[in-house]
Amino acid sequence: MSDPGYHISTDASRGRPAFDHWHSAVQTHLTPIDIRVPDRDGFRGEFRRRDIGEVQFSVIAATRQECIHDAGGRHGAQPRFDLVYIRSGGITMRQNGRETTLGAGQALLFSHLDHFSFDTSAYSESYLIACPSAWIERWLPDPQACILRPLIGDSRWSAAIEGLLSGIAGAVENGLDVPGHLLGDQLGGCLALMCEGIGTEETSHRRRLIHQIRRTLMADYADPDLTPTVVAARHGISLRYLHTLFAAAGTSVGRELRGVRLRRVRSMLEDPACRGLTVAEMAYACGFNDPGYLARCFAQHYGRAPSSFRAAA
Repeated sequence: MSDPGYHISTDASRGRPAFDHWHSAVQTHLTPIDIRVPDRDGFRGEFRRRDIGEVQFSVIAATRQECIHDAGGRHGAQPRFDLVYIRSGGITMRQNGRETTLGAGQALLFSHLDHFSFDTSAYSESYLIACPSAWIERWLPDPQACILRPLIGDSRWSAAIEGLLSGIAGAVENGLDVPGHLLGDQLGGCLALMCEGIGTEETSHRRRLIHQIRRTLMADYADPDLTPTVVAARHGISLRYLHTLFAAAGTSVGRELRGVRLRRVRSMLEDPACRGLTVAEMAYACGFNDPGYLARCFAQHYGRAPSSFRAAA
């Protein structure tokens, strides 16, 4: 299913009208921030944005900007986190009394739940990955503990992470079709690798436990016998406490497991390598005992039957 995304460039019109258009487009299509620049007449900027599964991936290039997001002001807070990766140039970000400066090849996570501000270098190129809170919490036990920590750098996973980001950016820049949800899962795994070891001691026992359970669901979703009772036993807790944990998070273990399985089915429907599989075979491969039940759940969740979704992909 091709997503044309959104593209804006100031090359078509220079000067103050170009900056005003840029400011409006950024607020509407990227993030609600107020932007100031030292030279409106000479400002240049371009960004391309695409949906990659549940996240939005943007490639941004611009001359110097000073930006402020007021979470409690007229924009309102958004239930999301953003990952910014610097391809060239630099950025200095401030949030919750902390300040971090990044150069090329570095990344950091910040929250839209709190105020933040940033300044960029004379010219910079970056990737911005907008991550809904519900999505990022499947990959990180405590996203707040990872905020404004310089990521990647000398990580042993840096080559793999940068390779994936660069590959997705190339597809976005060139308008290529991508298996969105498949790559979305890859981005989640990369984020987990970036934040590996951060916040372990700061994270509460309950948050760590629910994160561990979510990872179990993501690892063993294909097992049709994976039930809440089995999950509780694997983690040494009672079934009642398992349900209490997820209820406090505003969900249920059954809903979470079903969501994991549906996302895997969607990834398979989008993956050219799975074209030879029937929808029923995908259902069984993803832990559904009944292809009819999968079809009903998929249609309810994504608005169309699996076969119809595949035909449009």
